[in-house]
Amino acid sequence: MSNRRTFIGILPLAGLSMLAACSKEAPAPAAAPTAPAPAPAAAPAAAAEPVAAAAPTGPLPMVDPKDPAAQGLGYVAEAAQADTSKYKTYAAGQACSNCALYGGKAGEAAGPCPLFAGKHVSAKGWCSAYAKKVG
Repeated sequence: MSNRRTFIGILPLAGLSMLAACSKEAPAPAAAPTAPAPAPAAAPAAAAEPVAAAAPTGPLPMVDPKDPAAQGLGYVAEAAQADTSKYKTYAAGQACSNCALYGGKAGEAAGPCPLFAGKHVSAKGWCSAYAKKVG
């Protein structure tokens, strides 16, 4: 692994692989191989122009605390609002910004989290998957 973010990014996939390997159910039969699709016809050289890569459409959307995945992890946008009766592991001072899974930069209001792919979490937020950032 070249860095911690790469490892954290593939961690959910590795977990799914392990779960599948430990499953008591018989594996699904492999699909029959399909014939490769024919190659597209080449465009005339005169018409070929460089195409710019698509620019990002903007910042990622925020995780909605009402989202089923967020509710399952007890995610709240303000750590002080964590349900301490349900989540005994919550302690004052814990927040997404000091969690090992948080991908945002110091001082940012929000950042990505691999638990909520394609969405940002609040830096002041919290969920039950909190793991203190080391270093």
